[in-house]
Amino acid sequence: MNPHRPDEVLAGLTDAQTTWTAYAQALPLETFFQAPSPGRWAPITHLRHLTLTHRRVTQGLSTPRPVLRVMFGTPGPARRYAELVSAYQAALAAGGTAPDRYVPALDRTVAEPVRDEALAAYATGAAALRGALARWSEPDLDAHALPHDLLGRLSVREVALFTLYHDHHHLRGVRTALETP
Repeated sequence: MNPHRPDEVLAGLTDAQTTWTAYAQALPLETFFQAPSPGRWAPITHLRHLTLTHRRVTQGLSTPRPVLRVMFGTPGPARRYAELVSAYQAALAAGGTAPDRYVPALDRTVAEPVRDEALAAYATGAAALRGALARWSEPDLDAHALPHDLLGRLSVREVALFTLYHDHHHLRGVRTALETP
């Protein structure tokens, strides 16, 4: 995967949502709610985390561009997808974790309606994010910045690329944790 253009990122985000939804719906209900091991998140927690981060990115993308310029200045040169992924992996390897505001509360009720609500919230958030991103022109993606807790100030393009990677990163993490005995 090497997305760069907005249409590639939007298609990738759509694919990530479709893949996540199909995977989450196929899991046995108990598995969806249970952490695979101590200190790990349950699949529903990953999904709720992504919903929280999508909401935050959508807020940033929906902020008037002059306000973004005043708040965050101009970004440095935009990195390609692979460079951004490497920087994020290095930040995680150095001990970086999600800030508390992106760590959802534990779901204690194991029930199909709770799974349905979590999937619906994820779908709504993902659609809102794609809608907000679609309103950005190609030149504006590299002309405005947004903050990232682990990576610092990023161009809007980098935030979009990161968000795409982030969804896949969490899905891979869930799959790996559930497949590892």
